[in-house]
Amino acid sequence: MKRFRFFLCFLSLMAAVLLPVQQALAWETPCIGEPFDYSYADDRRAVCINRISENGLTYYVADIQLADASLWRSVYASDKKPLSQLVAQENAVFAINGDDYGTHRYGVIIRNGELLRTHDTTRHMLIVDGDGALRMVTDRKNNPPKALAEQLLAEEVWQAYEFGPALVENGQALDFPKAFDVISTRASRKEPRTAIGQIAPLHYCVIVADGRQPGYSDGISLQDLQRLFLDYGAQTAFNLDGGGSAELWFMGEVLNRPCGGHERSISDAICF
Repeated sequence: MKRFRFFLCFLSLMAAVLLPVQQALAWETPCIGEPFDYSYADDRRAVCINRISENGLTYYVADIQLADASLWRSVYASDKKPLSQLVAQENAVFAINGDDYGTHRYGVIIRNGELLRTHDTTRHMLIVDGDGALRMVTDRKNNPPKALAEQLLAEEVWQAYEFGPALVENGQALDFPKAFDVISTRASRKEPRTAIGQIAPLHYCVIVADGRQPGYSDGISLQDLQRLFLDYGAQTAFNLDGGGSAELWFMGEVLNRPCGGHERSISDAICF
């Protein structure tokens, strides 16, 4: 009997050790090639990151795969903080800046399933459904904010961000509307930028491009950012806040170089 109990304990221990390995082997092939500059994997998350420097541009591209959508978390605060402080209490391995919703009063804002705000806006919306699928709202004329908020809550939407423009939909490049033809988002202007896309279910691609730093990185235009997401196989892609807010944090370290020379205080972050 003692031997039998020992055998059962041994099998349980081996299952606990081997299960994460078996699940990790089930991750899809990353959208970036090895060798990875940075990587992490456990039984629920797999992250790999490469730093690319070419033609006066330095950017970081990350492949992120999740076991379920609940691992996509929004962290936000009533008072602005550097991203590293925002995520300090989270069990996160990777984070980027979000849409900095706290600097304005517009849009339908949903964070971790909770409605924070309902207001009209001309911005585009990125929606993270309860199953982790990304979709976008670009026509705000036919989507009154109150009705849209009620619809999204009824659908149990997990996150809703307001920024843009939308870059890629159904694997195709989107045209940029005139509403986004302003200094900070003009398609041809090179800027530091943060954007996120989806490759497959629970499989995402993040690009954080440094800019405004001659000799290191000039930044990236929206057209070139769009092309990168298509090159990496994104079916959906969306531009988030950029400029001095563009930041990528990985396992306690800020990997990129924010253009202000230090972390900007922001109101929200996306972390995994």
